[in-house]
Amino acid sequence: MFNLFKRPKVDTKAYDEQLSQAIDRAKFDYEKAKMSEVAMFESDVDPRLIKAETDRARQKYFFLLRAARHRDMKGHWSTAFVHPEL
Repeated sequence: MFNLFKRPKVDTKAYDEQLSQAIDRAKFDYEKAKMSEVAMFESDVDPRLIKAETDRARQKYFFLLRAARHRDMKGHWSTAFVHPEL
């Protein structure tokens, strides 16, 4: 009648590309949070706040990886994070 129950068409290639980029950003944020966690434990900042921020970045990264696995996406996310100064 009015097509109220039809789902709109989704461009799966564009969605997969956006998800891939989000995973890359989340991985970078998680690795950066891990490195700054080690550096900030020596400062006067509350350690619980530092740990919470790292845990939040970790959960976001693994959530996006689970979404990619659910969509049967293949990617390069198993490569290790390389620190640019090393």
